[in-house]
Amino acid sequence: MYHKTKNHMSKTIYASQVMTPHVIAGNFTNKYSQIMEFFTEHKIQHLPVAVADKLLGILSINDMLAYLNKRIKSGAPMDVASLDADFHVSDVMTKDPVSVDVDATLEDVVEILASGKFQAVPVTKDGLVHGIITNKDLARIYKWQLDNN
Repeated sequence: MYHKTKNHMSKTIYASQVMTPHVIAGNFTNKYSQIMEFFTEHKIQHLPVAVADKLLGILSINDMLAYLNKRIKSGAPMDVASLDADFHVSDVMTKDPVSVDVDATLEDVVEILASGKFQAVPVTKDGLVHGIITNKDLARIYKWQLDNN
């Protein structure tokens, strides 16, 4: 969990105000084809992994590409049935991802995403997934501020 407060204007904007709520979350029983459907049908690039809404990990489209690349290099079968049979969410996801609490400031989120290590940050309350904030959300907020100031 990351939380730090500084004295800037963004201090009054909270993660809960800018997050995408009602996030689709994967779980350990999802097959490869289901995860890819989440990404393509919902046009998302990051998928929190949760059990009973408790955040346990996160999958990115880059994680899925790395998984495919590894299979291609190893000569493993690439048909959907084989991918579904061999894929395990827990092996591909980033475990214990960096997240912010719903009361984290926008500045907290910007500092995390600006580091370049992540493109999305799950938003939690008591360890339960409440939303997600991505680089796209920050661009949307920035545009709104430009248009309204």
